[in-house]
Amino acid sequence: MKKIILILITISLFTNLAKADVKISGFMQHIVGMGDDVDGGITDKFTRFSMAADTTLDNGWTAGGSFALSVQPLLSAAADAYLPTSNSFYIQTDSATVTLGQTADAVTNLIPRVSAMVPGDGTDGYYFALFDSGTQATSDTGFAEVYYAQNSSRINVAFPIINGFSVQATYTPSLEFNSSTSNARQSATESSNHGEALHIAASYEGEMEGVSYIVGIGSITGNAKSTAGIYAANDLSVFTGGIKATMGNLTLGAHAYDHGESFGRANDANKASDAGYTVAAEYAMGNITIGMGYAHQEKVDGGTSDLVKEDTIVYYGIGYNLGGGVNTWVQLDDIDHSDGDHATTEVDPQIIMAGISLGF
Repeated sequence: MKKIILILITISLFTNLAKADVKISGFMQHIVGMGDDVDGGITDKFTRFSMAADTTLDNGWTAGGSFALSVQPLLSAAADAYLPTSNSFYIQTDSATVTLGQTADAVTNLIPRVSAMVPGDGTDGYYFALFDSGTQATSDTGFAEVYYAQNSSRINVAFPIINGFSVQATYTPSLEFNSSTSNARQSATESSNHGEALHIAASYEGEMEGVSYIVGIGSITGNAKSTAGIYAANDLSVFTGGIKATMGNLTLGAHAYDHGESFGRANDANKASDAGYTVAAEYAMGNITIGMGYAHQEKVDGGTSDLVKEDTIVYYGIGYNLGGGVNTWVQLDDIDHSDGDHATTEVDPQIIMAGISLGF
């Protein structure tokens, strides 16, 4: 009898707690790749499930949360430090929406993602790196501003959209803590990532003479790395911006970023640098989408080296929406890598990839 009463009490408690409506969704895909100077095969990325819930507080505010887990290749022990993996809670008021947890930052949210325009996710999904490991000029995220789409533990404030203008700000106590790290927080830790950071971004979305467009700019500032042996390391200082314009079925876009000397040291004989840009075009015809893009990045490690490392990708893609949440695509990448040393024989792969995905 006591067990029955205990079960009834437990059911009653959980019933009273379960106030929010929960929505469950997910995404799965498989990618096939092959080409010159690469190992081909079948793999996957961004396979995930997501849960979201929201409720209304007694004062009329909306509170909610979301949890998404992006599954790494099966049997892999690696955790994903990037979106879509997230675990966050938010409160929406009349003056702002405040999000706490492992979530996207202001710059990731508001800068137009030109790199994702071409079917096959352009360079945004970094699918080419599943088959090509020769990238030279990347400090963190390739062909995008540093820490792009990383799910560090942070606080993000999104202000209401006014006349097409959006403004967000993000405070991250330490960029080293994300979903791939321990949930412990220790003040004396050393990290290869930068420390405390502030993201500020603004965007404007409008229309002029039949052309709809969105333009965004953002900055990331923060403390230097704390890795042992890195003395007089420069603070984090990044500027980035992008624009997308749509005319009927055609969309054009451009994005650029500059990390400055963020990955160098103040006393370097040769100053570090890291910058890049992407341009892309996409044309939609019903269920079929075609596109092409060009992405370039270059980097100088600094210190004793003045070599300019470079990566360039020209890519073409075609996608077909089969309906029912199923999409297919094919993307061709022509890639050039350079370590800046003319004596090095470069490996410049060409990759053709095809993918099929299901969203639910």
